[in-house]
Amino acid sequence: MTRSRFMSTETTPSGGSYIHLPTRGLLQIHGKDASKFLQGLITNHMPRIENGGGGFLAAFLSPKGRVMYDVFIHPTNETKEGSDPAYLIECDARALPDLHKHIARFVLRSKVKMVGVTESFDVYSVLDDQTTASSNEDETPSNEAVMERLGTMGATIGMYDNRAVNHMGYRVIVPKGQSLSLPESYRHGTLEEYHVRRIVNGVPEGIDDFIAGTSLPLECNLDYMNGVDFRKGCYIGQELTIRTYHKGITRKRIMPVQYFTPQDPEPESIQFNKNASHVIPPQSELFPTKKTTPAAPAVAASTSSARPVRASGKTGSNVGNIGLALVKLDHVKEGSTFDVMDREGATVRVKAFFPAWWPKQPEAEESSGDE
Repeated sequence: MTRSRFMSTETTPSGGSYIHLPTRGLLQIHGKDASKFLQGLITNHMPRIENGGGGFLAAFLSPKGRVMYDVFIHPTNETKEGSDPAYLIECDARALPDLHKHIARFVLRSKVKMVGVTESFDVYSVLDDQTTASSNEDETPSNEAVMERLGTMGATIGMYDNRAVNHMGYRVIVPKGQSLSLPESYRHGTLEEYHVRRIVNGVPEGIDDFIAGTSLPLECNLDYMNGVDFRKGCYIGQELTIRTYHKGITRKRIMPVQYFTPQDPEPESIQFNKNASHVIPPQSELFPTKKTTPAAPAVAASTSSARPVRASGKTGSNVGNIGLALVKLDHVKEGSTFDVMDREGATVRVKAFFPAWWPKQPEAEESSGDE
C-alpha cells in the first residue's frame, strides 16, 4: 500500500504557537471514589493518573460499545493534604450538558460530586514546531518531563497530547485569564490552525467526528490515539470493544480527506487551502465516484438516482478544503475517490489519505467487506 504523507500550505513558523480553545467544556469530578467511579465508565485506565501528573484521552461508551463522548481526563494535581481525588473532564462544550447527565446516571452511592467549571479555566493547545516534532517521532516524554514542561508554562494541569504520536503538542489548562509563560518565539495561533493540524494528522475530536452512539472505538482510532487500555477490567461497553480488538478486523476508520471539484486534478497528497472552502455538513454520506464518459456526465452521488448504491462512509469535521471522514479502508487502499453533496447541493469529490504516523495496517484491516 502506498501512503501519501501530508503537506499543508499553512505551516507553523519555527518556535511553535499557543492556541486558545474556547470550544472546550470542563466538568470537575471529585470525591473519595472519583478514580474508582471513572474506572468503571471509561476506556482508559484510571490508576495511570490517580496519583497525579499529566492527563490522558478516553471515551465513554454505550452498553453496546459505541462511542458516546470523547474526553480528556486531567488530574487537578492538588497538593493540599487530605484533599479528595479530583479530575477535570474536558470535552466538546456542546456535549457537556449531555455528558454531565450521562455520568450522573451512574453515581448512585458513589462518593463523588460533579460541577461544571468551564467558566473558571482556559484550555490551550501548545504546538511545537512541526519540523522538530517529526524528527523525534518515537520519543514520548515521561510523566516527570511532562509536568516539568507544564511548570515552565506556568501550569499544573494538562498533558502531552499523544493522539498522533507527537504532532499535537501539549494541552494546557490554566485559571481563567492567566497567561501562559512561553518563549517569545511562540506566537498566538488561531483556532483554524489547531483544526488544520488536527485534521491533517487524522485526529477526530468532538461531536462532529464522534457521533454519540454510532461508531466503535477502533473505527474512531481511539486505539491508535492511546485512548483505550485493552488490559483493564470491566467498564461499560468493554465486551464489544475487546471482541473487536481481538478479532483484528476494523474495516472502517476515520481518516483525513481533501475536497475538490470534479474538474480539479486528483490530489497526490493532502494540502490545506483556506481559499478553496467547501461547506460539507457533518455526517453527509460518501458514495464511490461513478465512472463517467463524455456522453454521460457525473451525477451527484447522493441524489435519489444513486440511492441503491451503498454509502462508503460519512463526513465529520472540516475546515477549508480538508476534513475528516469515516471511510472503508479497502476503498482507500484501492485509491478510490468518493462523491458528496455540499450544502448548496453541488457534487464535491473526496479523496482520503492514510496518516503517516499510523502503524502498519494488518492484512485483516485491509481486507474488503462491510460491517
